[in-house]
Amino acid sequence: MGVPMQPERHGAAASACLVQPLFLDTPRGPLFAVHRRPATAVRGNVLCIPAFNEEMNRCRSMITLQAEEWARHGLGSLVIDLHGTGDSAGDYVDAAWLHWLDDIHLACAWLDQQPGGCVGYLGVRLGAMLAADALGAAPAGVRALLMWQPVIDGKQHFTQFLRVKIAAQMDRPDLPKESTASMRAQFAAGQAVEVAGYEIHPRLAQAIDEAQLARLVPRAGTSVLWLEQPPPGSNELSPASLAVQQAWQTAVDGVEWKSFEGPSFWQQYERVLAPQAITVTTAWTESHIQPS
Repeated sequence: MGVPMQPERHGAAASACLVQPLFLDTPRGPLFAVHRRPATAVRGNVLCIPAFNEEMNRCRSMITLQAEEWARHGLGSLVIDLHGTGDSAGDYVDAAWLHWLDDIHLACAWLDQQPGGCVGYLGVRLGAMLAADALGAAPAGVRALLMWQPVIDGKQHFTQFLRVKIAAQMDRPDLPKESTASMRAQFAAGQAVEVAGYEIHPRLAQAIDEAQLARLVPRAGTSVLWLEQPPPGSNELSPASLAVQQAWQTAVDGVEWKSFEGPSFWQQYERVLAPQAITVTTAWTESHIQPS
């Protein structure tokens, strides 16, 4: 099911884990992934589901550092590039929400064959929505859902992405001006739209527009970490996040909100880190993910 590449060891993490780049076989072609296995006994593995488009690139360093920190605590991880992204097969225009869910299920199945199995999902930004959506079909051993700065409203998130194209056109008087409405009209007509080098298929645009985190209630028995940077000047969840968490509390025990101080690493073009987010996440997994 997986095609391993040469194992690697990196710097200070070398004594803590074995780094294994590999390709997972899927019906749509190879899915690139990086598996980190602790040098000591493995008490489980977390599947890491990336953010959307440029946010995926901005968050790579943070995910790598989190994976290395987990390895020091006996927890393995698998970081995947979803179909059509990164080093995985397919063009971006081929990407679809349902295909990405299939990628998650296949990656989880591969992890379940490794020591410790798959015990949780970490979703970053839009990846948190994907993780919550995929959780319903996950094996019973996947008992934890970790979310970094989760997207609450898919349509709002996608609108912000479309505005990148509008901003890029401001300095190009030779180009016809577009709006989010005109781009959505193209999607409705069955046309793909290119934004910042990403060619978005109408089916993916529709799926993101329809995604609402409040509807993706985790199954009973799931431990949930909600890691979010509070709004400026506040020590509490944003109102939108609070509404979702309150909706989830009626169905799921133990939704824990944790905050962190540091830069908004998913927004910065340059590489920035928020070490406290890693510290908080590691402490939470230490208390909530135990050997089976």
